Amino acid sequence: MALGNSTNLPLWRSKYILWGFLLLPGLMMLFSWVTERMEYNMLMHSSGEFCGRFLMFSLIATPLIMLFPKFRFPKWLNRNKRYFGLAAFGYCVLHLIAYLIEVPSSEVLSEFFQLGLLTGWIAFFIWIPMAITSTDNWVRRLKETWKKIHYWGYLAAVLAYLHWALVNNHWEPAMVHAIPVLGLQSYRWIRVLTIAK
Repeated sequence: MALGNSTNLPLWRSKYILWGFLLLPGLMMLFSWVTERMEYNMLMHSSGEFCGRFLMFSLIATPLIMLFPKFRFPKWLNRNKRYFGLAAFGYCVLHLIAYLIEVPSSEVLSEFFQLGLLTGWIAFFIWIPMAITSTDNWVRRLKETWKKIHYWGYLAAVLAYLHWALVNNHWEPAMVHAIPVLGLQSYRWIRVLTIAK
C-alpha cells in the first residue's frame, strides 16, 4: 500500500517526517475548532488555504524538473507529489466536514448549485477516485488507466481555485496559488507538444 518514495533516506528526509509536517497544521486546526479556540470562518479559511497550497505543490513538480533539471528541490517535490496531493485532499475533507457540521442541511441543499459552491463540489467528487487510487498497488493494477484517472486532477484544480476565488470574492489569494500552476503546466504542455512535433 505504499505511496512511492521508498528510497532509503536519512530519517530527517523520510516520508514520515514529511507526513508529520503535512498533518500538523490540520491537527492544530481540528484541536482548536473542537476546543472552540478557532471560529468556523477561520477554520474554513485556513483549511481551504492549505488545500490550495498543497495542491499547488503537487502540480508544479514535473514542469519544475523540466525547467531546472539539475536542481534538487524539483526532484524532491516530484518524488513526494502524491503526498502533497493527498494532503490537499485531506484538507479539502476537513473543509467539507466543517461546512456540513456548521451549515444547516436545508441551506447546503439550497446553495448547492451556486457557481462558487458547485465548483468546489465537482472538484471534491473528482478527487475521490484519485485519492483512492494514489497507492503504488493501484498504479500497478490500473496501469495506463491510472494516468487517465489522474489527468482529471487538472480540471479539479481549476475548479478548486475557482471555488476559492468565487466564494466571498477571494480572487487575490486564489490567483496567487493558481497562476504558478497554470503558468508552469502551460510551459510543460507547450514543451511536450513542441518536442512531439
